[in-house]
Amino acid sequence: MNKIPSLIAFYVLFVAAHVFAQAREDVIYLNNGSILRGKVVENINGVRTRIEIVGRNIIVIPDSAVKLILMDQSVAPLDRENKASPVEMTANVSFLGGSKNSGSCTFITSYRFPSRLSVGGGIGNEWFDQQQIPFIADVKYSFLKGSWSPYLYAQGGFAVPLSKKVDGDNSEHYGGVLAGAGAGIRFNFTKHNAIIFSLGYRYQKTKTVTGSYPWISAYQSYETIRYDEYNRLTFSFGFLFN
Repeated sequence: MNKIPSLIAFYVLFVAAHVFAQAREDVIYLNNGSILRGKVVENINGVRTRIEIVGRNIIVIPDSAVKLILMDQSVAPLDRENKASPVEMTANVSFLGGSKNSGSCTFITSYRFPSRLSVGGGIGNEWFDQQQIPFIADVKYSFLKGSWSPYLYAQGGFAVPLSKKVDGDNSEHYGGVLAGAGAGIRFNFTKHNAIIFSLGYRYQKTKTVTGSYPWISAYQSYETIRYDEYNRLTFSFGFLFN
């Protein structure tokens, strides 16, 4: 877990470099008033220009139809709004801070409604006292429609341990309910991709059953049941695509 801060810093720098590399476009203004945006792949002076637009379609424009060509322009904020498929997939890495620090990674698929409400579910891998797999229901609400937006989220579900028994341990580990809520911010750097950061609260409950089975039959065997509750502050960052 000591490597987590270094991994977070590397990930943020990598994504930031990708953001600045992607938020650019070429613009062609035509004599008839039309505007084409994309990537100019060929420009032969006095003959023709070829531009790749959304969907990887190539348009060939004769030089006589071109009024002005602007290269490597910043993408306008509204143009970077995610207008693609309403089905979104998000990969998150989280740092869970509390009495003991731990981490998690989750993958969530959701449906984004026109009202900016997203509803979905996912699965992941988390570390508390035992490694476990959470099954998560996720709800998000974004406040803005532009290239960036703050949002609120709420989660609920159930987690199961990766293994009920641990070597050398006379106990059986069971999962329990989970819940979480918080706020974050989303940055769209293309029409299909975004990076997200969030800060929130995470609750997890688990159950452990420990048995005692004495060799002397005169003594009765018994079990003890322990419930553990975890309350963690969560910092998450991730990558969204559709």
